[in-house]
Amino acid sequence: MALALMLVVGSVAPVAFAATSQDVTITAVPTWITISNDLNTWTLNGITGDSFIDVDTIYYSNPLGDTTQPTATVVDGECRFTIDTTGCSVAVDLSVNCGNFTNNLMDNSGTGANGATTYGGYSYYSGGSNAGVVMAESGSGVLISDLAVDTTKKWGAWVETRTDAWDAGTSCTATMTISAVEHT
Repeated sequence: MALALMLVVGSVAPVAFAATSQDVTITAVPTWITISNDLNTWTLNGITGDSFIDVDTIYYSNPLGDTTQPTATVVDGECRFTIDTTGCSVAVDLSVNCGNFTNNLMDNSGTGANGATTYGGYSYYSGGSNAGVVMAESGSGVLISDLAVDTTKKWGAWVETRTDAWDAGTSCTATMTISAVEHT
């Protein structure tokens, strides 16, 4: 009878021998963007010229000549810079901004057109049009869209100097920045 009682009690209140919880490991790998550019300097009229600039003149970052306009469809040899997306995990959109020149030499017009004290600027890339994309001080349009991971692309820029004579002969600099954001 005791055995029968144990069997009845055992079936009414079973003993739990199985695990009552399980862990799940969650893995999260973020997308990342790391670009590199092969050169970090450009002297207007300093690639093949004498490094002195004139008013109302377009200077290209073209290794074939500072005042040589790239062909209608730009080729690699007409671009000074090479961007590399090897450090990216996603395709990117690239844009180029350029600030004002120091010593009040020239301010960026933001429109691509030059003026009395302003310069106009554009960026371009190999395989694209030599007309390029306006290079504003900030918020420039997309130069290259959907550039794949592990890709290199040649690119360049041009600056059209101010229309009025210089106020002084002081050397000056501006910063041109190529930036990448995830292509959506």
